[in-house]
Amino acid sequence: MKNPPEALDRLLQAAARAPQGPPPPVPPALVARCVSAWRSAGELEETLLLIRWLRRSMAGAGALVLLSAAWYFGTPRPAANAEFYFEDSAVQIAFSQP
Repeated sequence: MKNPPEALDRLLQAAARAPQGPPPPVPPALVARCVSAWRSAGELEETLLLIRWLRRSMAGAGALVLLSAAWYFGTPRPAANAEFYFEDSAVQIAFSQP
């Protein structure tokens, strides 16, 4: 097995022997094909991501509505004349303090 410094030296020597200058231009047909493939794949992925996100948010909102309704209907309600009891207890507390 080669030592890592030897492999790095070989890589650097190969880079030094590489031709200098700008790379050759990319053919326009390849650019058009790559861009069209990128656009068609991106739209589909974005649409699926949006649909998945909307589905999950609607499921979460529905669960929140059901939980809120269960909490609302599950809490006990005071009687119709309970206001008098609350006021009476407040008055009794006020008069019982010295």
